[in-house]
Amino acid sequence: MKERNKVKRSFFERLVYFFPLQLLFVHLKKNHQLLLFWLLFFLMIYQQIGNKYGVPYLFLGPEYLGKLSFSSYFILGFAFGGFVMSFNISSYIMNGFRFPFLATLSKPFFKYCINNSLLPLLFIILYSIETFRFLRLYEGFSTEESLLRLSGFLGGYFIFILISLAYFMATNKDFEKLFGKEIAKVVGSDTKKGEPVKQLLTKTEKDWYKLHEADSKSWRVDSYLGLFLRLKQTRAYKHYNQNMLSQVFRQNHINASVFELVVILSIIVLGLFRENEVFIIPAAATLTLLFTMLLMVTSALRSWLRGWTWVVILGLLLGLNELSKYDTFYYESRAPGLSYEAKPNYLTGSAADDTLFQQDIQLHEERLQRWKLKNTEHPVKKPKAIFVSASGGGSRAMLWSFLALQHLDSLTQGQLFKHSVLMNGSSGGMIGSAYFRELRWQQAKGEKKVYAEKYRLDLAQDLLNPVFFTLAVNDMLIRTQRFEYGGAKYWKDRGYIFEKTLNEHSRYHLDKALGAYREAEIAADIPLMVFTPSIVNDSRRLLISNLPMSFMSSIEKQESALQENIEFLRLFKENDPLKVRFLSVLRMNASFPYIMPTINLPSNPTIEVFDSGLRDNFGIKSTLKYIFHLREWLEQNTSGIVLLQIRDDLKSNRSELSAKGKRSISDQLLSPFGSLYGNWFQVQDFNNDELIEYASQWFSGSFEVIPYQLKRDQEQSISLSWHLTSKEKEQILSSLNHSENQAAAKRLQTILTDDQ
Repeated sequence: MKERNKVKRSFFERLVYFFPLQLLFVHLKKNHQLLLFWLLFFLMIYQQIGNKYGVPYLFLGPEYLGKLSFSSYFILGFAFGGFVMSFNISSYIMNGFRFPFLATLSKPFFKYCINNSLLPLLFIILYSIETFRFLRLYEGFSTEESLLRLSGFLGGYFIFILISLAYFMATNKDFEKLFGKEIAKVVGSDTKKGEPVKQLLTKTEKDWYKLHEADSKSWRVDSYLGLFLRLKQTRAYKHYNQNMLSQVFRQNHINASVFELVVILSIIVLGLFRENEVFIIPAAATLTLLFTMLLMVTSALRSWLRGWTWVVILGLLLGLNELSKYDTFYYESRAPGLSYEAKPNYLTGSAADDTLFQQDIQLHEERLQRWKLKNTEHPVKKPKAIFVSASGGGSRAMLWSFLALQHLDSLTQGQLFKHSVLMNGSSGGMIGSAYFRELRWQQAKGEKKVYAEKYRLDLAQDLLNPVFFTLAVNDMLIRTQRFEYGGAKYWKDRGYIFEKTLNEHSRYHLDKALGAYREAEIAADIPLMVFTPSIVNDSRRLLISNLPMSFMSSIEKQESALQENIEFLRLFKENDPLKVRFLSVLRMNASFPYIMPTINLPSNPTIEVFDSGLRDNFGIKSTLKYIFHLREWLEQNTSGIVLLQIRDDLKSNRSELSAKGKRSISDQLLSPFGSLYGNWFQVQDFNNDELIEYASQWFSGSFEVIPYQLKRDQEQSISLSWHLTSKEKEQILSSLNHSENQAAAKRLQTILTDDQ
């Protein structure tokens, strides 16, 4: 019985003091910043982080040149190989001295990498399983096609690892290569420690070792994996000169630093060619490169500064924050086409008196009169006025709004577009609406067939990869390139890349100034579009339109009321507002925080604008205010109003209440913040329903709301992203056949048929 217990204890000791496990233990105890990156990777592939925004899909389905191919997975595997090697290098620099036996081995770094492969191997296995499942279920690939793409990932990974190890094996020197076999024998003898080689080390090298030796004692290791994964026992090292052992590590560290420098320079070089689609690698590979760079920087600081690391990092951040206030270090994202010479007063620059108020009302009534003449086909009946509101929601909203307008206009034989008075909304919804309006306008001039399938595929293309790639290789580093527009120069950032890519996807039809639509809107040839990006400074809304509308910026008979809306045309009347690039207006209305930069506008003080979804994601608030101020004309000259709501989700009474029992302490602490954020758009729905209820009372004519909704739920979620998977695209297209949407389409057909 005692012998049996002894065997068990011996086996346990061999297991615990096995080098791969000891490395895992040292990471858990001392290298938390390294484990943080691995934790993020594992959470992403298991869809536990960034799921709402489609981040896991970027890793499971990396897209390159518009396809999920062997090449796209190869690039991701190659980038991941870079991350793993950086992990090994950083780990070796920080922990190698804790395992002095390594210095006595041939090719110490190579053997360290073999034994440090526990986490990479686990990730590759789990990633392969999850990716295979994703390709089969979400992308519809066969088993053979899925395995082919996985082989691309594995091929890219192992090729990078082999290239890296070849470099280190050729440049790193072990004990005997540094000092020669004879000296190694002398040092390995029983002579007084350090005496035969006293002059071989400089004072700096001795101090370096003492610094690390003082930090921690050596960790015990009994066995390790050698070449060809053979189990080997560690060699004794205490009889070796300790300063010479440290020189082995130091020489390896120098080569590792060269490797890290090459990786960082490669990222910078990639940034110089970021506009060439061949160099725009998958967003997941970009994120992996970003993780690689951050891992190397934080590990280098940790190795150099030890306990002062976080103090220095804090100091650097504070210093960079101060430097960013100066023009030399400040990169401002601007709206191309808009003049930045004049600096109007933000709070008074768009003020309007009663005279301007009435003039603007009259201007819009005259436009509506032209709209009426174009739609008065029945000798007795008055026309219906259609108001379109399209919700935001990234690519899903962009594709769905275009698809919905294309489909409904086709069913009504063009009457939907003809009867539309105003288009309003947020983010991707307005981009889809703008593209449809442009194509429909060209069709009216006999130039396009707007109902062709090719146009719906335009907006299904990826926008995220180029944006994210630019964020990683340019915006987070030093910006070096500019572009010219309208005689002025601007920085090339991810906002510029977004506009450039959107311009290509929309066949360059939207590359014009805002004012290019002015005459057509005044003539009622096309619906009026109003964009309402949010102002970061004070959460007001900036109203961007071709026509002045002071009635939207004030509240009648309430002198003490705050001015919520700021008119773009009046505030920047001296800045050539109609020359602003229309693509930039679309971007202002769809600048999701952090994904794209906020746009700075030339006011005093400078204001920043971003996504309109913060205040009015569904476009209801602005639409109803417009109707309210023009209600008298609409009541007298139309047979009623139809509010067509194009939504990127189903409207429902969602509830996060759980019947599982009492909540934990963490649930109670996080619930107020999580609920506020998670229910943000539902809160807007509550408010909008209330506004619609009031509108049905103050508008004396017919008022009807027709919802046209993208069918998605918890089981069929479509990520809020500028990237769509194949299954998500299919789901969006199939929503046209949803029973509620078919009923809405029939209702709209009936309304517009009766109107003729």
